[in-house]
Amino acid sequence: MSLTLFLIAKLSRVEPDVARRALSTARAQDEIGASQPAEFSHGAGAMAYAMALFITRRPVHFYLGLTGLIVFAVYIFSRLASALCEWGVHAYGR
Repeated sequence: MSLTLFLIAKLSRVEPDVARRALSTARAQDEIGASQPAEFSHGAGAMAYAMALFITRRPVHFYLGLTGLIVFAVYIFSRLASALCEWGVHAYGR
């Protein structure tokens, strides 16, 4: 399974087959204003279809945003670790 299918399936909480159908349907659409299939009109299928449309139409935005979330989490963790180290040196370093 590719990273794109994995992300669509996990983030929208659908089976990989539904994510694969949503991605292939989104890739097959030529017009931006085309209507969505009834299968993807509500529920988790609609979320998978919306993510597939966003990923196919703006892949750079999606992957840069995802990378930004990961980098932000690493940044927060490093700030927390440094604060804990400073606290430990202050409290127990004497």
